[in-house]
Amino acid sequence: MTAVLRDNHGVITLAQLHALGISARTIDGFLEHGDLRRVHSGVYADGRSRLTDHGHMHAALLASGADAWLAGRTAAAAWGLDTLSLARLEVAVVGARALRHAGLHGRRVVEPPHQSEVRSVRGLRVSSVPRLLIESAADGVATEVIWRLVEAAARRRLLDVDALRATLERHAGGRGVRRVRLACEAYLPSPGRKSTFEQAFDRWLLRHPEIPQPLRNVHLGPWEVDCYWPSEGVALELDAREYHVAASDFERDRRKDAWLQRNRIRVLRVSGQQWDTDQPGVHDDLLALLALGRLAA
Repeated sequence: MTAVLRDNHGVITLAQLHALGISARTIDGFLEHGDLRRVHSGVYADGRSRLTDHGHMHAALLASGADAWLAGRTAAAAWGLDTLSLARLEVAVVGARALRHAGLHGRRVVEPPHQSEVRSVRGLRVSSVPRLLIESAADGVATEVIWRLVEAAARRRLLDVDALRATLERHAGGRGVRRVRLACEAYLPSPGRKSTFEQAFDRWLLRHPEIPQPLRNVHLGPWEVDCYWPSEGVALELDAREYHVAASDFERDRRKDAWLQRNRIRVLRVSGQQWDTDQPGVHDDLLALLALGRLAA
């Protein structure tokens, strides 16, 4: 039994105990003396060790059947995008079968999910990242939570744009889809946006309505600028690392800045490092320049 518990993330099923030749009476004794503790009906954990988050998720799946998978924010926790709520372990099953286990939040879906929408993560069957975003949004979680999950997935390079687009199309018109589409808008390909830095900035702007939307990838004279506020006369350049690696890049930027300043356009440059470490500072600098532009107009 100890070996099975060790190899099974600290949990064991009633069927596994019987397969080891352990009788119901002996199991009752293990429970009474604390060698085992019941996690769900038919699923037990080592009574003398703390069950890990992975063990809790594995136990939830064992209690729900071989065709079940972790969904919503529980799936997000399995992917490493969110913290696990033991009070609400979300498990999905196909068909009319109901889940009646304390601590489990059962989801019943009418049709089997597309093969791409249930994945294996560290041995756990879980909703794909696009699917868990839709499930979470459909549950009515706060918009900020959806933003945070999207951002975490992007940072971990788990936001597959092709899979995201295909999943949104398959679920078009369903609950939560519009919210996820809006949250992911800046990560979906758009004409003219060359770098992930520019896409991340676009997404950040959506969260700050006090900053007006700029024109993007605008040609001013001989130069193209990333963002431009014509009424305020402000240009913003996002210096992504992959586009600013050689000395000639910096010389070009100086010539561009000089031309813009001669034409009374204030320039704010934001490096990738600054973006990673000081977004509040970028926010304040941009607001200040826009305010100065309005005063000068």
